[in-house]
Amino acid sequence: MSAKTNTAGLAVRRAAAQRLQLVLTGAPFIPFGAADFEDGRERALANRLVTTALRRHGQINKVLDKVLEKGTPKRAGLFEPAIRLGIAQLLFLPELGDHAALHLAVETIKRDRRASRFAKLANAALRNVQRQAESWPLRAQDLVPDWMFARWTKRYGETQALRMAEMVLDQPPLDLVFKKGVLPEQDEAGFAHIAPLLPQSYRLAEREASVADLPAYEDGQWWVQDLSSTLPARLAGPLEGKKVLDLCAAPGGKTAQFCDLGGLVTAVEIEKDRLKRLQENLTRLNFHAKLLEADVTQLDGAGEFDVVLLDAPCSATGTYRRHPEVLWHRKERDFAQRAGLQAEMLDAAAKRVAKDGQLIYCTCSLEPEEGENQIEQFLDRHQEFVLAPVQADDLHGWSAPIDVKGYVRALPCLELPNGCTGGTDGFFAARLQRVA
Repeated sequence: MSAKTNTAGLAVRRAAAQRLQLVLTGAPFIPFGAADFEDGRERALANRLVTTALRRHGQINKVLDKVLEKGTPKRAGLFEPAIRLGIAQLLFLPELGDHAALHLAVETIKRDRRASRFAKLANAALRNVQRQAESWPLRAQDLVPDWMFARWTKRYGETQALRMAEMVLDQPPLDLVFKKGVLPEQDEAGFAHIAPLLPQSYRLAEREASVADLPAYEDGQWWVQDLSSTLPARLAGPLEGKKVLDLCAAPGGKTAQFCDLGGLVTAVEIEKDRLKRLQENLTRLNFHAKLLEADVTQLDGAGEFDVVLLDAPCSATGTYRRHPEVLWHRKERDFAQRAGLQAEMLDAAAKRVAKDGQLIYCTCSLEPEEGENQIEQFLDRHQEFVLAPVQADDLHGWSAPIDVKGYVRALPCLELPNGCTGGTDGFFAARLQRVA
C-alpha cells in the first residue's frame, strides 16, 4: 500500500466520517463490527469517535457556529463529518492527541473529492478550536435541541430537564432479565459486576465479553432488556393460563416476559424480518408463542384476550442514551403525526380485549402526545374502559416511576431500585381495564 493511502489512523477516521455522514443525513448509527475492522482496537476507536461526536452533537453545533462564520459548506462531501470528528477529539478526547485530531481530519477532507477544496478552511477552523480549547462554554442544555430542552423544561422543570440532558453523555449499562427461578452466579466470569434491580432484572455495569459470550447465553437462561422496558409486562400480574396478545412485539423482550409468566401468548409484528428475529430470540430461550405477521389495525377474527399489550411505534425519544441521534432526527411536528397512528392502533387493540381484561399501552417516548395525552383521549372515546392506576406493589415496591395519576413515567435520570446507577431508558405505560 502506498504512503499516500497508508497514513496511520487515516482509515479509521475516514470510515468514522463516512458512518457519521450517514447519521447526519437521517440514518440511525450502526456501530462498526468485525466485518468493518478486524482489529478490535481500530473498531473500538472508530465507534468511540462517532459516538462522542453524536453525544456532543449539540455542543459541537455551538462551536461550529463560532469557527465557521459562513456556516458549514453545502455539498462538501466529508467536510462536515470530518470536522465534527476533529472537534470531538480536540475537546472531548484529548488523550488521543491534538496533532492526530488536526492532521487526520484535514487529511480525510483533502482526500475526499467533494471536500478537498475546503481543506484550508477546516485546518483554520480546527486550529481555532484548539487555541480556545479551555474556554468554550459547553452547557449541558446544549446537548439536546433548543426546542426539545424547552419542552422538557415546561413538562418536567428545569432541574430535571438539565439532568435529562446530561444523561446524553452516559454510556448505558446492560440490563438482563433472567428466567423465573434462575439466578446469575455473581462469582462467575462475566457476571462479576452484576447487581439486582427488580425481581428477575439485573444490571451488568461492566463487561469485557460480547453479549453472546456471557455465561448461560447459549442455554437461553436470560435475555437483554432495559429495566424500563420490563415495566409494562409487569403490570399484567399473574398470567398462568391467560390469553395474552402482544402487539408490535419484536424484538420480543415483553413476549418473553409473558411466556415466562405462563401466558398463552400471541405475538404480532408487521415486518417479516422483525418477526424472524422475534422467533430466533424465542427459540434460544425455549419459549413458545403463536406468531402473526399482520397489521395491528387489521386483526379482525383474532379473538379476545385477557391481556392486550400495545408497544406502539413512537418517536423513541426515551432511547437517546443509546441512540443520541434520535433527538436531532426528530421535529416537533413528528409527535402529533405519530399520535394519530397510535390512536388508530389503540382503538384496534381495544377490540381484542375481553370483558374485565386489561389493555396496556406503552411507548419509549418522553413526549405527552405519545403518552398521557394519548390515554386521556382514548378514555374519552371509549367509555367501556377505565384507568387502572399503577401501584407500587405492581412494581415490587418501586414507586419512583409512578406519577400522581397512576401512569408509569420513567425518566432517564430516575432514581433506581437497590441503589443502582446508570439511568434507564425513558418510557411511558398505562394500564386500562375493560368494564363493559
